Amino acid sequence: MPTVVNWREAQPVVAHDSAIVWSCLQPRPAGGDGAGQPPQHGTLEKLGVFTVHAVQGRKQSDYHKHENREQLYYIIDGTGQILCGDILSPVEEGDIIYLPSGQYHQLFNSAEGWLLHHVINMPVDGDGGRLVRRNWRDAAPQSDGLGAVRWHLLGPDSEREGGCLRGLAFIDREMVQPRRRSKERNAHDLEQIYYILAGEGTLSANGKETRIREGDSIHLPAETTFHVSNTDETWLTYLIVAAR
Repeated sequence: MPTVVNWREAQPVVAHDSAIVWSCLQPRPAGGDGAGQPPQHGTLEKLGVFTVHAVQGRKQSDYHKHENREQLYYIIDGTGQILCGDILSPVEEGDIIYLPSGQYHQLFNSAEGWLLHHVINMPVDGDGGRLVRRNWRDAAPQSDGLGAVRWHLLGPDSEREGGCLRGLAFIDREMVQPRRRSKERNAHDLEQIYYILAGEGTLSANGKETRIREGDSIHLPAETTFHVSNTDETWLTYLIVAAR
């Protein structure tokens, strides 16, 4: 069954020198089922950790790397720069940034307010890849024909545009129109996280309805049949992260 955890329910810690980190979803412990642990522990089967980070204005993270892990930042709010190797690129709200495994990187907050972003880790075999930065506004929208509009952000490294992922299957952004719903879906072999960026609504999964709202991380195991309904008067917006 799906697991729903709001980042505000997690205990914050300070990491990477100056980032405040809220751990939303974590991998299932090796050799165990996570029984007796908080909801965010023992959940993910294929995906790596899924967290929310905040970097204070005029501060930066440390210069670090991750071996055998591809990492992605999704900028929820704020502006700054990302240094990956010797490449410095601007970042802004709506950007997805792919950081290759084994490559040193550092995030800078050049503004006065907080730079809020997701950090998504996925285990891969070996290091390598290329830095990719893409904003959802640069992707073409696609309708599901019912009430949802989707923007495809990143896909496998075999894709011509936005292709860079080695471990993850894809990352998309989707919006559901007020008073409408998405199509019913079952990704079969995909483990997915839906993160609610704005709005509120209902997740109907395997015959059970759950209220969802901004800040919720929703873990959908493979073979889950579900759809998302927007019960509000504003658009319901979420990020989709999937792994095989």
